[in-house]
Amino acid sequence: MTTYVYYPRGLATGGPEALHQLVDSLRRQGQDARLVPVPGTEGAPRAARYAPYDAPEAPAVVDAPGNAVVVPETQALLLRRLTHASPFVWWLSIDYAPRFVIERAERTTLPIERTRMSRPPLLWARHAKRLLRGVVTGEDEVLQRAGHLVQSHYAWNHVLAHLGRVGTILSDYTPLEAPSSVSTEGRLPRITYNPAKSSRIMAEFSRRWPGVELLPLRGMTGEEVAEALRTSLVYLDLGTHPGKDRMPREAALMGSVVLVARRGAGANDVDVPLPWEHKVAVLPDVVANAKRAVDLVLADPAAALAAQAPYRAAIRRERETFDREVAAAFIRGEWGRDGAATL
Repeated sequence: MTTYVYYPRGLATGGPEALHQLVDSLRRQGQDARLVPVPGTEGAPRAARYAPYDAPEAPAVVDAPGNAVVVPETQALLLRRLTHASPFVWWLSIDYAPRFVIERAERTTLPIERTRMSRPPLLWARHAKRLLRGVVTGEDEVLQRAGHLVQSHYAWNHVLAHLGRVGTILSDYTPLEAPSSVSTEGRLPRITYNPAKSSRIMAEFSRRWPGVELLPLRGMTGEEVAEALRTSLVYLDLGTHPGKDRMPREAALMGSVVLVARRGAGANDVDVPLPWEHKVAVLPDVVANAKRAVDLVLADPAAALAAQAPYRAAIRRERETFDREVAAAFIRGEWGRDGAATL
């Protein structure tokens, strides 16, 4: 029996890394697993940063009884032609999935983030197009027939609410080499953030408080990002948190005090177990609320860092947790776990 995992060859982001981690975990636990390039990416060179994973490729899926085929949420249609192998969709960044991206535009984004694509009449046109796409392409049928793996508790709830299907938690882990201890000593009173997640909100933050030093983590190498997180006091993420985002966890391991908006996966304490005061309310004014949260950290940085010790400890256990999740699902066949309880 073999588990085949489709991945976009050559792409080096959090989602493809999770796909490598699944294959690597299965193989470390004595199972046969292989990556398969998504059609159209076969000619791209493999990302060098994933070389430490034991994740060999197969040229194609073998559609045979006993085998399993896993695809990221953006590639659900690759499961259409399977007749014997067990199909699975892995919801890694659920708000950006083709099936749910309209809900994100309609309900998850804040007024400051909305564009004309998230307002009528273009929004109505997008709804109609998606309904037609689901029927014409067979995506609706695939999503009802496939098993569902979810990277976050937030995604588990989303799949149940919107598809009526019970998913199985399969998270991921942060491979960053973390220092053995962290402290606030010598850190700059600076806020780092990921502009890919909340650029409009952070632009408004900068406009209102020009005296606050902000450092966008953009155009940097991995080493430069790690150094920025290691020397900055606060990491602020006011984005939509479509899954258990990687960079807040990396920031925590580097000793930054992490503040996130109560949105998406950041809104629950299963996916992002931060202290209540370190989660920023989005209403009535997310920018003003974020400034208040930052000020509280600056008033007593050492206490804020100490309060996040359980969060950092949970991140350090992620690989062990992930291996248990993989074993529960693919080895013992325990489908339907939501990640709210320790395996």
